[in-house]
Amino acid sequence: MLIKNWMRKEKPITINSDMLSSKAKEIFDEHKLLFIPVVDNGKLRGILARRDLMKAAHHVSATGSIHELDYFNNSLKVKDLMVRKPITMSINDSVRKALAEGKKLGRSFYPVMDGDKLVGTVSDLDIYNSLSQIMGVDEVVCGISIDGEDLKNCSVADIVRGIYNAGGTLFSLFTFKQVDSNRERIFIRFKSEDKEKVISELRKIGCKMSIEEE
Repeated sequence: MLIKNWMRKEKPITINSDMLSSKAKEIFDEHKLLFIPVVDNGKLRGILARRDLMKAAHHVSATGSIHELDYFNNSLKVKDLMVRKPITMSINDSVRKALAEGKKLGRSFYPVMDGDKLVGTVSDLDIYNSLSQIMGVDEVVCGISIDGEDLKNCSVADIVRGIYNAGGTLFSLFTFKQVDSNRERIFIRFKSEDKEKVISELRKIGCKMSIEEE
């Protein structure tokens, strides 16, 4: 799963570092964004987070100072608040890398680069959406899970063959390491007009599984 297949591919909304923060706030509000890449002359210079911008705005409101308000509206610029040299992802990086970096560094948004060119963005929401597709959240699929230890009784190949023999179609298959026991579990999603027929076929070949409620 590569970033280029899951990122937002439309041209990213960007701002420049000399833009007034008050103008940047208007863009955040208009497009309902949490982060905006900062680009000067085609080069990525940083990212501006809505929370940092709002923190500055709230500070001004709290002081009640006309001078502070004037500074925010007419002098404070994006470059004064942005994160410089942000961590980026390449179009050829994996979603796994983005998740690992996000967990380690507490990041939820990355500019996506093709060489030195900004070509998109990817956020935790985009990765959540990719997981939803893998899980078949918006599809009519059936799900089973199998403890890794139980694969001694039937292999993954046997399970896939059993699904097809019963007239089903494999939708997705992935492994997950359980946090509490550190044991692996296999998750399988399949499509079938007769779910019970598939389940019966898998039981015949010795598959010990948990059936997920729809």
